[in-house]
Amino acid sequence: MLLLILSSTTTTLKNMKKSLTIVCMLISHITYADVPENQTEEVKHLLDFVSQSSCTINRNGTNHAGPKASKHIEKKYNYFKDEIKTTEDFIQYSATKSTITGSYYMVSCPNQKNIKTQQWLLNELLKLRKKHITNNPKESTTHCSDPRPQICTMEYVPVCASLKNNTTKTYASGCSACADKKVISYSPGDC
Repeated sequence: MLLLILSSTTTTLKNMKKSLTIVCMLISHITYADVPENQTEEVKHLLDFVSQSSCTINRNGTNHAGPKASKHIEKKYNYFKDEIKTTEDFIQYSATKSTITGSYYMVSCPNQKNIKTQQWLLNELLKLRKKHITNNPKESTTHCSDPRPQICTMEYVPVCASLKNNTTKTYASGCSACADKKVISYSPGDC
């Protein structure tokens, strides 16, 4: 009788172990929040930009060439995906500073002044967005979507925003326009 009970208990434990393994595997494949679909190309562009750059990124006192720096940024991106909701969030969480030491990442480019990696990537993002608008004039109206941006660059690239009350207003940038929940969409230039 005791052997029958022990055998039954062992079988139950093995089944529970298999079930737990399957649940863990399923959980590991759940996709969390990430940049909106229309911004995934921006993230890809920034990772490629770092990888193909002749600049070096200094993390915690050690210089890293483009490909290695890009891999590190991508690793942090994958770690923080549940926090990242915009391309600006991607830069903030993945390429700004060390999570452990709090030291800012710095970029050294030939014949240029050193700059924080965050500003370097925000500058490239702005260039990319300007180029997209220039190359796609029919797509010059951008519709704001949720989640709204939490941080924006301090650069002045004016846009004319359409608000929910059928008025327009000039904002310093598309990011600052979409950060305002009253804004529906925006186009390049002053109103």
